[in-house]
This record gives sequence, C-alpha cells and structure tokens, in this order.
Amino acid sequence: MIELELTNILKDKCCLCKDDISCLKMKQQKPFENHLPVKSREKWDRIEQYVEYLRHFMAYKYVTKFVEEKSALEIGCGTGYGADYLSRFASNIVAVDVSKKCVIYCHNRYKKEKLAFLNSSGLSVPLKDGSVDVIFSFQVIEHIESKKVTDYLDEVKRVLKEGGVFIASTPNKKLRLLPFQKPWNPEHKKEYDYKEFKKTLNDVFKEVKVYGLKGSEEIQSIERNRVKQNPLKVYVIKPLFSLIKKMLPPMILSRLKRIKKSIVRDGKKRSLIPKDMFNKIRISDFKVLSYCPSDCLDLYGICKRSERRKK
Repeated sequence: MIELELTNILKDKCCLCKDDISCLKMKQQKPFENHLPVKSREKWDRIEQYVEYLRHFMAYKYVTKFVEEKSALEIGCGTGYGADYLSRFASNIVAVDVSKKCVIYCHNRYKKEKLAFLNSSGLSVPLKDGSVDVIFSFQVIEHIESKKVTDYLDEVKRVLKEGGVFIASTPNKKLRLLPFQKPWNPEHKKEYDYKEFKKTLNDVFKEVKVYGLKGSEEIQSIERNRVKQNPLKVYVIKPLFSLIKKMLPPMILSRLKRIKKSIVRDGKKRSLIPKDMFNKIRISDFKVLSYCPSDCLDLYGICKRSERRKK
C-alpha cells in the first residue's frame, strides 16, 4: 500500500489534509481546471497547444526506462498526468507541487494505490534522506531564482538514494531568446543553454549528461514560429515602452494594459497551421538526441548520485 510506504519515507505529516480535498470536491471548480497548466484534453484549440502537450509528455515517455519497478518522486507535477502515466511502470510514485490547487485537482482526478500527491516546494521536499530511486522534475528549474537553484538541486540529492538518478528538463534558451534577452515568459526566472545547464547540474552532481529534444520539421517549424523574437521589439520598443510606463499616469497605463491584453488574447485564438496537421503529428515525431543542437526544443539533464566507496 502506498500509504504504508509513504509513512516510511515521509519526514513529517502530509502537507495536504483531507479537509482541503473534500472542500474542493464540493466546489467542483471547473473554471480553475480550464486554466490549469499543460494537461491532456479531448479537444485542442490550437496546433501550438497540442505540440506543447506532446513535447511535455515526451519527457515522461523518456523516463519510463528509468522508473520501471523503482520508487520515484516528481517535483513540480502540475496537473499530474505524467505521474499518473509513469505509475504504470514504477513500484510507487510520490508527486509534489508548490500549487495547492493543482495537488487537490490531482487528488480528485487520479486515485491509485501506487500514486500519492503532496503540496510542497521543491526546495523542501517532505521525504527522508536517501529514500527514492529516481527523481524527475520537468520544466521546473527555469522557474526557480538563480540563487536558489543550488538549494533545489541539493534537496534533490538529499532525497535520492546512492546510485539513484535525477532527470531534469528545461527549454532551450538558444531557440527561444536573442542574445542578452531576458525570458519573455514572466514565470521564468532564468533560461539555460547547454553549457549553463550542464554547469549548473555539475555544481551538485559529478555525473551529468545533457541530451537534446528535437521534433520533426513540422514540429520544429511550429515551435520556431511560436517563440520567434523580433529584435526591434526586444531591443528598442520594449525598453522604450518600459521607460514610458514610468512616466504615464496610472489611469492611462491601466487602460493601455487592458488594450494590450485584448490584442494578445485575440491573437492567441488564431493559428496559421491547418487543422489537418493534428492528425499528422505524433509523439513518435520527437527524438531525444545524445547531443544538443542549437535549435533543439528542450534540454534533458541526466544526473547520477555517486555511491560512497566501501571501506
């Protein structure tokens, strides 16, 4: 039973009480579910949305070979679809997320003996030292302040068994950003290229390999168009607009923000990709390469916690 196994590896009492879960069951917050992070759906509004889901799901497919018959931990489980999928292969999985609403959603949606969800930050995982065989954390490290990344990785290493494996993924900065450009996603604190990612992981783990995720030509084209940056906007218009914002009265600034939001929202509803491409794109169109080309979509870091030498 997962409850018994959790008792053996938990540091403290579970961070999500039953009252929280039953409370959300009563509310049935459908509007919230519609705005959750990436998750599987019956229908897709845009091809970019579908490609993003497949890209995220590919990381879980890749990890199946690591978690088979092993105890596993996911840090940053989001809507839980990945942890649910990997529970078919692992002996048990504990999935944590900093969002309490996401964890409650997962509790309501996925009910398996081998799967448990906890509300926790990746900087303070409520599991005992050396208690898990495999840890995976996808699209999380870029959300952490640079000065706290080492603490996050130290926490991963603490929970990981000797000889255990940690797999992390993050978007490829080379594809998404222009030189010296800060992340355009407001939730990203720092984005990484191959060298930065490997060095960051090597600061805590001695054994590190970094691979690159690429898609078919259709997928690469869709992603390039989605993240393509206009140098004029990045280097001239945006800094100028920031300067103007400091000078404008609050009322006018508020009105401009509302106009901007409506323009962005309308733009997101339109896709230049034909709908029939939904049927052409498959998870098999993604490949994990043993190297990292500059146009790869994501970086995969595979870290191993070294075993202590026996005296």
